[in-house]
Amino acid sequence: MAVEISRKNILIRDDHSCQYCGTKMTSHLTVDHVLPRFRGGKDIWENLVTACKPCNQKKGNRTPDEANMPLDRQPKRPSRIHYFQRFVKDLQVDWRPYLFMEPLS
Repeated sequence: MAVEISRKNILIRDDHSCQYCGTKMTSHLTVDHVLPRFRGGKDIWENLVTACKPCNQKKGNRTPDEANMPLDRQPKRPSRIHYFQRFVKDLQVDWRPYLFMEPLS
């Protein structure tokens, strides 16, 4: 079962950080199309990134290359295990190997 594409899940995948300048925020973040929609960009994981408002406005309807704004990392579809590990990282230490967070001894 795939992770649902949503604003919330994109923000989680990108660690609530602007993928252009690296600023970490809890609010005032937008979702940007790497390839703008008017140029054929789709609403898919690989074309959507978290961006702060100033970076999103600066990039406008250009690609990151055209705007000279390289991405911190290439967007990709997250796995369920990625989300699971993020939400259970504070569990008891002795559970971690069984949740694929550390190798079994």
